[in-house]
Amino acid sequence: MNNKHLITAGLLAGIALFASQTVVAADGKSVFASNCASCHGSNGQGTPGLAPALKGDKFVTGKLEDVMDTVKNGRAGDQKKFKDLPIAMPAWGKQLSEADLKAVVDYIRGDLQK
Repeated sequence: MNNKHLITAGLLAGIALFASQTVVAADGKSVFASNCASCHGSNGQGTPGLAPALKGDKFVTGKLEDVMDTVKNGRAGDQKKFKDLPIAMPAWGKQLSEADLKAVVDYIRGDLQK
């Protein structure tokens, strides 16, 4: 086999390997369970004195950009909507990938609301 054939075979093998890799989409329900449920409850019902309910909340079902910003950047101090709750909403933008952020926001705005 000459070099041209070896290069072609190598390229084809690389393409086949790349094409066979499965891209795993972020699962919003799993991201929620791992990162959000400890405060907001497993069903988004909230935890009295700690975190508000997400299920049925007009903010959550309102403007997508606002919800994404809150999940990504958190809320503290004067930004807090619920000033009586002792802790701030943590920022998840550095802990979660963009895909995970989008997936969890889609989940809390969609399936969690059912």
